[in-house]
Amino acid sequence: MNPEHSGIEINLSRFDRIYRPLESVTGTLALTVKDGWSHSGVTLTATGTATLQLPSSSNEIPPRVLMSQKITVLESGRLEMGVTKVPFSFIVKGQKENALLETYHGAYVSVNYVVKVQVERGMRKRSLSKEIEFIIEVPQPKKDLSTPVPIPFHLTPKTLDKVNSAVGKVPGFDIEGGLFRRNCLINLPITGEVVVNSSEKVIEAIDLQLVRVESVSLALGGSSSDVSKGGEMAKESTEIESLQIAIGDVVKGLTIPIYMVLPRVYTCPSLKTATFEVQFEINLQIVFEDGYMVTENFPISLHRTQ
Repeated sequence: MNPEHSGIEINLSRFDRIYRPLESVTGTLALTVKDGWSHSGVTLTATGTATLQLPSSSNEIPPRVLMSQKITVLESGRLEMGVTKVPFSFIVKGQKENALLETYHGAYVSVNYVVKVQVERGMRKRSLSKEIEFIIEVPQPKKDLSTPVPIPFHLTPKTLDKVNSAVGKVPGFDIEGGLFRRNCLINLPITGEVVVNSSEKVIEAIDLQLVRVESVSLALGGSSSDVSKGGEMAKESTEIESLQIAIGDVVKGLTIPIYMVLPRVYTCPSLKTATFEVQFEINLQIVFEDGYMVTENFPISLHRTQ
């Protein structure tokens, strides 16, 4: 049967498209051919790049190449009408001295891995191309993670340095609890608890925010003034996820559980290199009636173990 259009589909053998260094990525190309046509070869490229951007800057920073592989899947020839399926495989490995980094989609730092297939056809026929992202996880041995490092807190008006108040003074309150570990495993939820012991004002909500803090070296900005700043970093914080753990007037003395699942690709193991960093924080927000809001910040570290 003659298809209506020619095209390419890339099917990876793993439905979640997750791989680790030195694993084999296997799959199948489905080449849909209308009327039959000649081609000068079917090539597959697997690339990985770290893309950086300075906050509040339009200067273009060349991407850092982490992986670059090119494979000839089919030699030049002719494909008859219908669907031709061709298997492919390649090994996940870094480009020379550049180590692989974990897939991460950020605001100013991004790490992406892509499989792209290109087909150059005969005269008067446009080339065909298709690409698909695959995800790289890079586990690291962390012996110290077997023992959790908790983050306890006890909040009162005297302990806070971040208070938003529309009018008047901060209401009296006593709130305690904690996160069960500062050194968090990325494949497990962030857990903890909050207890409101007392509050002069009605609490409208308690929110939990996951924040990423991305830093990019000013030396990458491209100007002589940026280079002269040496190891200085431009830092920007953006919210990834917000979770409301309580709404309405909270029952005093009730233990409220914290359970936040980390989103894939929008988080990664905490990362620090010579030119950029990706770190994470948790914000606990207590929203009172009449415009009061109290925010407490807790830096955390994310890890992926083998």
